[in-house]
Amino acid sequence: MIPCCSALSSVCSLSCPAAPWLTKLANAVLTGRLQDRQAELARDAVDNLERLGPTFIKLGQIMSIRPDVLPPPVLAQLSKLQDRIAPFSTAEARRMVEKELGAPINEMFVEFSERPIAAASLAQVYRARLRSTGQEVAVKVQRPGALSTISKDLYVMRRGVGVYEQLVKRFTAQTTDYQQLLSTFAEGLYTEMDFRNEALNASRMIDLLAEAEGLRGDRLLIPQPIMEYTTRRVLTMEWVTGVKLTTLPSDEVRSLVGVGQEAFLVQLLEVGFFHGDPHPGNLLKVTEGPHAGKLALLDFGLVAEIPAQDRAAMVSATIHLANRNWAALVDDFIDLEFLPPDANRAVIIPVMERVLGPYLRGGGAKAFNFQALSQDLLTTTMEIPFSVPPYMSLLARSVATLEGIALTADPNYQMVAQAYPFVARKVLRDDGSGTAALLRDLVYDDNGSLRPGRLSALLQAALGYVSEQSEGFVDFDAVPEEGASASEILAFVLSPEARELRPLLVQWLAGAADLVIRDRTRKAAAALPGLFTPRLPFAALLGLPQLPSPPPPPVFIPGRGVMSTDEAVELLTPALTDQEVIYYQSLLELMAGVLGVPPAQLEAPGVDTLIQLIRRPGDQARELQQALVAIAQRGDSATAAAAMDVAVQVVDQVACLLADRAGLGVDTLFPMRRALLRSTGRTGLIDSSSSSSSSGGVLGVSITAAAGVAASSSSSGVIGVSGTGVTVSTVSSSSSNGRSSSGSVAVNNSVSNGRTLVMRQL
Repeated sequence: MIPCCSALSSVCSLSCPAAPWLTKLANAVLTGRLQDRQAELARDAVDNLERLGPTFIKLGQIMSIRPDVLPPPVLAQLSKLQDRIAPFSTAEARRMVEKELGAPINEMFVEFSERPIAAASLAQVYRARLRSTGQEVAVKVQRPGALSTISKDLYVMRRGVGVYEQLVKRFTAQTTDYQQLLSTFAEGLYTEMDFRNEALNASRMIDLLAEAEGLRGDRLLIPQPIMEYTTRRVLTMEWVTGVKLTTLPSDEVRSLVGVGQEAFLVQLLEVGFFHGDPHPGNLLKVTEGPHAGKLALLDFGLVAEIPAQDRAAMVSATIHLANRNWAALVDDFIDLEFLPPDANRAVIIPVMERVLGPYLRGGGAKAFNFQALSQDLLTTTMEIPFSVPPYMSLLARSVATLEGIALTADPNYQMVAQAYPFVARKVLRDDGSGTAALLRDLVYDDNGSLRPGRLSALLQAALGYVSEQSEGFVDFDAVPEEGASASEILAFVLSPEARELRPLLVQWLAGAADLVIRDRTRKAAAALPGLFTPRLPFAALLGLPQLPSPPPPPVFIPGRGVMSTDEAVELLTPALTDQEVIYYQSLLELMAGVLGVPPAQLEAPGVDTLIQLIRRPGDQARELQQALVAIAQRGDSATAAAAMDVAVQVVDQVACLLADRAGLGVDTLFPMRRALLRSTGRTGLIDSSSSSSSSGGVLGVSITAAAGVAASSSSSGVIGVSGTGVTVSTVSSSSSNGRSSSGSVAVNNSVSNGRTLVMRQL
């Protein structure tokens, strides 16, 4: 009988304050006065939330920073909820501190504020100073009766969730276990009520972030807990003076949100232990002391852990989404348990393409933020069996909160675009078994062609430069207008962080070098007959006919014997296809831009051109030259070794290509290869020659495809050197049989920022 009475009392406590408000809301909707009465309804909602207790207060706090969900009048009222929580008496707080810590206040603290500095839904905070050390501290005291209140709220919510879950399962295809989600939420709340857990969580986070590779700089502060003055209901920690981010100017909000976002991504994707409640009251700008200007992250009562396989699946899903690889995305969602293993792909993939496609580059969505995407994803629950793992609700809440704070300062803020530098560095830095495949998915298209724009955006992002004008919620092709210099990019490419990227660059360089060798060899062979043609004195004056040209001398090809020059040229350097010719022209334009000479001079370079390149190299060539000289002068053996590795591997892969065309082993065609590799200390390349020549390298992508020349239904690219003001556009369209039907190369000398080496794929 008692449980029934308690349940009835809890339901009545929820329904009594809410019923009049719901009546007002319905009346405003029916009379068409909803917009006029927004502020009034919001004020009433705030009053009701405060009376309903801490669980519902937390809900209001989350919604108060969502300008993309609620109109400004409502946000203004909800924001007051964070500051209008009535504190309990200081006398009661002192009694609890003395009871929990087992000593009088005056024996433990020299100072203890008469009033709380802040009051939250579960506790309030006092400013104090320890008698033992003189350290200034914050003392967090749990609100009396909070445990009982939360238990009642959760009981009412569980009853409501049961009804809601039945309606969802009846009218949608959603399979989310809402009872389990509520249990996870309840577990988090009960854990949050034990301040010893919060102190241990904060200490653990400090240690994890100190060892994390992905967190750059020293702009994040987590107050250190003091365990000897901490119990289940009292938490003592390092004092921090600061202000909420929501009170700062827009430029400061954006800067500090960037710090918080990077810290959150490190927690989410690197260490797998993340803060689950980053609401505005828990994010402060430090205004005093040695840490002034940093972002302070408070309140570690609610945290969650993510398994390593789920972290990898999240990164993989992001890349597959950007590539519109819906089949692979379904696999990722199955790994994340969003979809069941027996998911009907024929039904799911068209729904994914329809709902997610508009949020990708060129998709045309009106808003590229997490909340807009979340709302559209809700529509899929009517069609596909979609489930949400318990920890994912905390993750979604954290992402929505951070993005919401940023949107208050910048309505055009795009979280994924700003997060790309971290994702790029993580993909490049990881040395797991799946890293090579992720990189391949990121910078190559479905036909095996390199995406120059993707590669440039990846390098720029890894160095911290992102485009401010992304064309989608997920857009990995956007290249910043101003980014890293050529020397910065070179230094990064040769650094340990880019060790997984260098094989891709080696393949691309080898493919480009192969095109140049084939073109120049064939032109040189065509000019040979003229060099051997005998010329009679005064033949032109006497009207004598020109003597016939003798055939060029035969050549010896190891493993093939003696053959004519024409046969050797056709064997080793076959003619470029139409698609390759177009791409080769873009390479010439790129080289001309780097070297600072007109492209025509590279078609038939003479002595004058060589002298000009030596005396007056282009800006980009000079910058690269200076960067290489700096590497040599620094005596950085690791960087120098990486540069030598790239050069040797490019030459070796070109050699493997030539041998593969001749149908020979690379050591047969080039007998001195093994000795040369041993002399340079690259013996590891000796045993990999057969696999390299047949598969195109460690990633199994053919060199021709890596050079971006594979035939496809349609392709276009731009390779630009903005430091010289040259942008080369290569456009080709293909017919249904996959062959190039037209192509053009255009030069635009109007774009320049004097620094950035960019490659764009249109």
